[in-house]
Amino acid sequence: MSINVKYYKSLDAFVRDCKDENNRYLLLVAQECKFYMSLLKNSKIQAYGAIFPEIMFEAVNYKDGLLAYKLDDDEKIIIQNDISKTYFEKDEFKQIKSVITFVDGLSHHIDEFLDTFFELLEPQTQVLGGGAGMTPFNRKEVIFSPEGIYKDAALLLCKKQEINIGVEHGWTILKDQLVTTLVNETSILQIDYNNALDYYKKVIEEDLNIQINDINDYLNSYPIGLVKFDNEILVKEIFDVSNDSLNISNSISQNSVIAILKGNKDKLINAAKQATLEAVSKSENKQSLVLVFECVSRKSFLKESFEDEMQMIKKTSDNRLMLGVLTLGEIVNKGDVNLNLFNKTCLVGAIC
Repeated sequence: MSINVKYYKSLDAFVRDCKDENNRYLLLVAQECKFYMSLLKNSKIQAYGAIFPEIMFEAVNYKDGLLAYKLDDDEKIIIQNDISKTYFEKDEFKQIKSVITFVDGLSHHIDEFLDTFFELLEPQTQVLGGGAGMTPFNRKEVIFSPEGIYKDAALLLCKKQEINIGVEHGWTILKDQLVTTLVNETSILQIDYNNALDYYKKVIEEDLNIQINDINDYLNSYPIGLVKFDNEILVKEIFDVSNDSLNISNSISQNSVIAILKGNKDKLINAAKQATLEAVSKSENKQSLVLVFECVSRKSFLKESFEDEMQMIKKTSDNRLMLGVLTLGEIVNKGDVNLNLFNKTCLVGAIC
């Protein structure tokens, strides 16, 4: 497989360079890039893509510009411009071995979309990707095709190649065996029949041995973990608190088993290393391209150590070509059981 990826400082530069070519492109656009849908349409370039808080290329992160990935003839793009009304033909996924998936990360229909989509895939199909969007979390059109740019949309890049994945988070359990005894869609109102916000705050105060004045200062360091049937933990970001509730990234069921988690920079960086090792070992270190989907809030937590994490991934992947995005949630299936939306996680894919 030939890999053709290039970083451009602006959409104008990309159009000037590629307007005379008869190629298709996947564009990963950083949110500060001046993006004009009219410019793309007038250029006649077949460009599909999504907008993210930041993009990464060769272990360097960019808040501006875009990555242009030239699509091969056998790579198929599927656009769903309204995932609240998802419709697929099962034949669309025949002989497909992997699907890189981008969705509007602030859509309220992600779970239903992922369930519908996953049911149509052939066994052993690997899905990986993440939520597109901008920070602060304002709803805007973030998925685009030659026809337009959309909210509540999804883009699927279907490949006949396998992609080997590794996914880790590195967050540790501070308090577990808790139950969400009262919820309202994405809001946790009670934990073990206690006011959720008061309980959460008390656990953190005990951990830090301080009295907290503004709980918002600690939300990024102490996420919630949703405990699955196999005891795997899906990390869920607490976006904010209101009316004594904890508001998380997507819906949660009443009587879910949860844990309060705690972050440590070294453990998060080591988790990214382990995710990379898992992906490249499955590829027998023959990878030609390494994909990284990293939650934007991990960068906020790691701060200056984020560069160390990116360099660790680059080194662990044997310095192969590396590109990625900061996401609003990470999408991956581990086996054929289900397709999940994670938060605060590092997802690595290796393409041979």
